[in-house]
Amino acid sequence: MINKLIQLLEQLELDMSAEDIADALWLASNIKLPIAREIVDEVTQLNQSSQITDILPNQTKSSISPTSENSGYSTAEKNQEPTAKAYTKDDIDSNLSSNSTEKSPSPSSGVPFKAPAVAALPNALEIGRSLRPLMRKVPSRIKFVLDEENTVQQIAENDVWIPVLKPARERWLDLVIVIEETRATVVWQETINEFRKLMERHGAFRNVYTWSLCTSDNGKPLFFKRQGKTTKKQNSRSPKELLEPNGRRLILLISDCVSSLWWHGEIHKLLELWSKHFPVAVLQLLPEQLWERTVLDLGILISLSAIEPGLLNSKLTIHDFPLWIEEKPTKALRFPVVILEAESLKYWAKVIAGTGNIDTVGILFMPNWRELISTHIYDQPIKEPELLVNNFYNSASPLARKLAIFMASAPVSMPVIHLIQEKMLPQPRKPIILAEIFMSGLLELKLVSKENQPEKWRYEFVEGVRKVLLGSIRATEVDAVFAAVSQYIANKAGIQTKNFLALLFSNSDWDENIKAEILPFAEITKEVLKNLGGDYARLASSLDLPEIKTFEFEFAIITVEDDISIKLEPFNFEVALIEINQSNKLNSNNLIEVVDEEVFNKTKNHLNEIQKIILEGTLKSISYEQIAALEIYNYGEKKIKSTASKLWKLLTEVFGKKVTKTNFKTVINQWATSSHLIINRYSRQAQHFIEDLGNGIQLEMVAIPGGTFVMGSPEEELESHSTERPQHQVSIKPFSMGKYPITQAQWQAVAALPQVKQELKPDPSKFKGAKRPVEKVSWDDAVEFCARLANHTQRPYRLPSEAEWEYACRAGTTTPFHFGETITTDLANYDGNSTYGNGVKGIYRKETTEVGSFKIANEFGLYDMHGNVWEWCQDDWHDSYEGAPTDGSPWLSDEASRDKVLRGVSWDYNPGDCRSASRLYLDAGFDSFLDGFRVVCGAAWTL
Repeated sequence: MINKLIQLLEQLELDMSAEDIADALWLASNIKLPIAREIVDEVTQLNQSSQITDILPNQTKSSISPTSENSGYSTAEKNQEPTAKAYTKDDIDSNLSSNSTEKSPSPSSGVPFKAPAVAALPNALEIGRSLRPLMRKVPSRIKFVLDEENTVQQIAENDVWIPVLKPARERWLDLVIVIEETRATVVWQETINEFRKLMERHGAFRNVYTWSLCTSDNGKPLFFKRQGKTTKKQNSRSPKELLEPNGRRLILLISDCVSSLWWHGEIHKLLELWSKHFPVAVLQLLPEQLWERTVLDLGILISLSAIEPGLLNSKLTIHDFPLWIEEKPTKALRFPVVILEAESLKYWAKVIAGTGNIDTVGILFMPNWRELISTHIYDQPIKEPELLVNNFYNSASPLARKLAIFMASAPVSMPVIHLIQEKMLPQPRKPIILAEIFMSGLLELKLVSKENQPEKWRYEFVEGVRKVLLGSIRATEVDAVFAAVSQYIANKAGIQTKNFLALLFSNSDWDENIKAEILPFAEITKEVLKNLGGDYARLASSLDLPEIKTFEFEFAIITVEDDISIKLEPFNFEVALIEINQSNKLNSNNLIEVVDEEVFNKTKNHLNEIQKIILEGTLKSISYEQIAALEIYNYGEKKIKSTASKLWKLLTEVFGKKVTKTNFKTVINQWATSSHLIINRYSRQAQHFIEDLGNGIQLEMVAIPGGTFVMGSPEEELESHSTERPQHQVSIKPFSMGKYPITQAQWQAVAALPQVKQELKPDPSKFKGAKRPVEKVSWDDAVEFCARLANHTQRPYRLPSEAEWEYACRAGTTTPFHFGETITTDLANYDGNSTYGNGVKGIYRKETTEVGSFKIANEFGLYDMHGNVWEWCQDDWHDSYEGAPTDGSPWLSDEASRDKVLRGVSWDYNPGDCRSASRLYLDAGFDSFLDGFRVVCGAAWTL
């Protein structure tokens, strides 16, 4: 068994000494792994029979003995099951009914374990791959090995029996990581630590050193060698200690570039000092779109490249230099700036490695850069919660907005935030999302340490912000956050529970550490429940920490004006967000590289040299004969043609379309254009009820939570109109809305009901199909439909107000579409001959599609809100939003108006018209094969 273990370690290329193996086995035996126990037993037998002498040294034998006092292994422990305290439903019911003050069963003794946190650097594998260009080996200056070939040759030719030595091969560079530590570093601490560990294990660097950079009380830099936790009580070291004579060193400063050291130019002095000796770069923790809030905004954004490996910053070639600066400065400070994304690090690594045709992002500070500080205008900090949230919604990405809303349901803790991202937002996590939230002003740093203790800071929501954010979250989402976070906290506190209600009990048996984990969660839970209203609020009112009572509920209800209760049931659906991947856009410099990367992704093999030669010749329109005739290559024409034939077959399989020498560039460009849109899909749950219309025909109505949103579009939104402004805040009461536009089957069922005011055509649509949306119906027809449906069901069905329609369409988003910044015909039915923003052309179907056929809803669970058919609203038309209601009610004119509002856009319109804010009007009596409608239920106002 021990030999098998050693063989396995060798196969995994793990260079472990005998002592390392012994320590690993000792640790495994202490955590009671059965396989490890089997190995330990065999090692013990070998030890007793003296067969282990050649494997493990004497001093390590006793450390793996099962009879050792520190082994912690015994039969009694092996058979003993761990115990922990849990609460059952009966416990909760009993507590509620009797209001008993008896103590809960005491928890099992032992040390609470720490639950493993979700990885703070989810793209570690990609980052590791991006640094491969730095994995070079060079001759060592101090280490030598035997040169067998030259030694043998010397003996044979000269009869000199002296070994010939040659320099050993070793890694090219040392890496020095300098971490700037500020109060805001708490946000990035786990990410930085994981990045540092990744660099230490990566294998690209000869040595990895870590230093810390802090700010003294007088605003000067303090420099420490990183050994465990850095404190200011250590003696500050000189930054010159990083200098070493051979120049084979790389310095990476990790910072968000917002500290006083940056603004006072102290870090600039350090960068200038180090860059005279080694390549120096800044790893910016914030994404590029947030650099304008940092000192980097006072520099000039440039591109840098290198034609030799390991060039100093001053010798890097500058590109994209502003035309308004007459000549390039020679004394300016320049350095590359990278972010924690694989693409950024890959380009930087290639520049360090001297790949001449690759650029990396850089910043250049002119000698007079500090003169710009006085002209750098900063907005006064906003304190009003509503304005803070609205500003955040207007600038943040959809994922950042969603994460901030989920964070409002739990304590602001980095492990908890990563957990919420993992459970609730299952897309690749990017640092930009957290950066958007922590730079938004929604959070503030608070000192939480007590007197005579070291400073301890943590982030909290600005007062009132949590309440505003909670107005945009559904009850089902709150339940999901509670379930995930409560299980994490229970594990971390060393108790066992699967329901957040159990954590709301006050238990005198809990020690201070457990209370420190649970009570903040319980306090925030109380606040969340209050804001949800209804039974949730009644539950919150019964909670009085530290003695906490609970209330258990099974379903929610919507109460409408005439006191009709509707039982809601959950349903699952998929939501999609469109991500624009700019890196897939091609140019002549990176086309072959992109093709090679896609081939590797599909086949796990890179293109070989001759294949790349053929592609280069193809791009230059050179024939196979001309390629073979080039003197720089030693391949014959037969070899070139044979390889080319196989290459085109390979590319055909990889790109899913026939590739030949004549169409190669066209096919690859088409592939890149379509593939730069990434559709991220994830599951959600909402509540709905089903209205039975008879004969198996059903009407599904989705519960829409109340909330506040900004209606209309900003001026900078592409293809927006003045009729969509001014933007204004509207508060919406809860209501329910049709999951889909009214279908032809639903229309026919209701059209057969008794008439209220006017006749209805039983089958008005041009494009026939029971599941297609009904069209060629006027506003008058839609109102008659609602009246008949209301009479039949005894529920207040109606058309939505325009504000309700936009609120339901956006579903918490502020981007042009609920999909994000653009739209695609893979997700909606519109005229795909046109594009919007960075979108791509698609299909023009020239007719309606069945409702829900794209299988994608918005965050509220509503389908087909963009495209398919225009949808009638209750409102009269107005040319702008001047004087519009702010309570969600329909905006009716003082005088009777026949011009009525439509929203949503039809199959025949361009993508720009599909925006959430887009609006149109028609005469109430006009019907078109472009127009349909959907209904709402719930009297937030009276018709």
